[in-house]
Amino acid sequence: MKKLTKLGIASISVFVLNTYTHTIVKADENRSSETSVTVELSTTEANAPQGEHSIVTNNDSSSAEDNVPSSVGDYTLATTTSETTRSTATPPKSNIVNEDGYVNVEGHPAALTDDGENVVYSYTVAFKGMHSSDHGQTVRDIRLRIPDIPGAKVDFTLIGTRDANENPVPVNVPMKVILPDEIVSDSDTDPTTTLNSDSSIVPTAEELRAGKKPAIVNMDESGYNYSGDGIVHLYGISSKTLKSTAFRVAITLPLEEAKKIKYLPIDARFAWKCSQEGGIASYEEGCQSLEEYKSNQVYFADEDGNLSYGGLGNPTLVDESYVQDGHLIKSVASPNTYITPNNGDWTKIPNDTNIDPDTFFNYVKIFSLKENKSITYYASETEDMADQDVSAFYQGNVLIDYVIKGSNQSIKPTYTDTAMTSVYGLDGRLKNYNTTENNLERPDYIIFNGQKYLLVGISSSSAPEIGPMKEGTLHVVYEYVKEAYNPVTPVAPTPTPVSPIVPEPVQPSQEEVKKENPLSHEGTVDPQPSQNSVTKSVMDLKQVGLPKTGDSSSNVFFSFLGALTGFLGFSLIKKRKSER
Repeated sequence: MKKLTKLGIASISVFVLNTYTHTIVKADENRSSETSVTVELSTTEANAPQGEHSIVTNNDSSSAEDNVPSSVGDYTLATTTSETTRSTATPPKSNIVNEDGYVNVEGHPAALTDDGENVVYSYTVAFKGMHSSDHGQTVRDIRLRIPDIPGAKVDFTLIGTRDANENPVPVNVPMKVILPDEIVSDSDTDPTTTLNSDSSIVPTAEELRAGKKPAIVNMDESGYNYSGDGIVHLYGISSKTLKSTAFRVAITLPLEEAKKIKYLPIDARFAWKCSQEGGIASYEEGCQSLEEYKSNQVYFADEDGNLSYGGLGNPTLVDESYVQDGHLIKSVASPNTYITPNNGDWTKIPNDTNIDPDTFFNYVKIFSLKENKSITYYASETEDMADQDVSAFYQGNVLIDYVIKGSNQSIKPTYTDTAMTSVYGLDGRLKNYNTTENNLERPDYIIFNGQKYLLVGISSSSAPEIGPMKEGTLHVVYEYVKEAYNPVTPVAPTPTPVSPIVPEPVQPSQEEVKKENPLSHEGTVDPQPSQNSVTKSVMDLKQVGLPKTGDSSSNVFFSFLGALTGFLGFSLIKKRKSER
């Protein structure tokens, strides 16, 4: 029994010891596994491609401070902690700083001049050179290409520069076009009075106030227009500021030429890689032309192998497939040029979109800027240092039609309210029309086929009576209805009867009868009529009254005449009696 007891105790002891030993080994294995995982994650983060952001954390017992990722340049510090180990990998600081794009060309709507003889196509060109922290390697000198069109006139205006503190300053200063021969190399020449090597550099706000005039160089005869002579015109300008500046381009074409060109493109791109900052660059200064790289060339070989500028050399080739909302969506020349989105702000240049890495001109990659860690380059890896856009000539007119309501029956010839013209004004705003200004364009009624038609309004398909112009023809349609017929029976006028005026006869008194009738007196004979009898007769005439002018009846006159005759006859009888 004692032997069995000792054997059991021994077996239990071995089991316990084995279990304890296994537990220790398993714990060691767990710690080793955790350490290897942490190192592997840290190593992966350290080898991540530049520009990618990644955070790896293990929060077993780490402090709050350990859990906050710290960013350095384009990298994010990866931190992993545990009870037994903590591994940290800090990638090197990036020497590439993206300060947005380099070039932006933004076209504005073309407009007819006030005299109706020319069309002005306008653009805003903003640019900012690539520069470095040591002011050494730079990309400078913009090249502007404009189609060669008969009768074209080009004007330039500086609209934005910088002050000494790099703050944007809007300006409006005409730029003088100069030739390369007018640029002298004497650095001591006063830039406010004589052209020198700085003449082609955009003046700062302080320099403008001091009297320096902005200029742009006509490069057609410079020898640096490597190809395309006679197809496009070439201009050059540069800037020393570290921020964007801008100028306006205005191309004026005769109307007859403009009618052939709806979309007029221009191209702007950087031309030189130099080892120092300055003005117009050249090989003599030790600079390298960026046109040596195919992805930076604006021209290309056509189907026949000939050098071509595409739509930049022949604007009539630019159709709706290149344009959306009045701006380019793809290059009209070399397909290697990518379009910069427009933002209407010359102080901030966007990066290119929809780029193809296989054809994109990536300056950072081509010149291995990331390898020189000691210098910071202010560059973008999503901007090809070039841009294009169009100025669109939109035309429109306004016509007015007059129809019977509910039909297409015209009752009056079409009236032209606004003849074909540019939809936009020289101020860049849409023009407005108004078809309600007078009765010629909006008559209240129309006589058609002897019937009167009254205006009731515009049709459901009509354009508004008043509104902004748009491309094409706007039709304003006025509707009319026939006036209701209400016959009226004529009433013959009833004449008003006029009663003649008949005066009452004058009855002589008894005394007058006795005097006038001699037979009524016995034995009384007056030899002569007395004065009193004559006077009384006159008074009697006054009582009878004379005929009035304008009376419709002459009874009064005849009564007077009868009385006068009787008086004379009575006098004559008395005289004869006296003579007897």
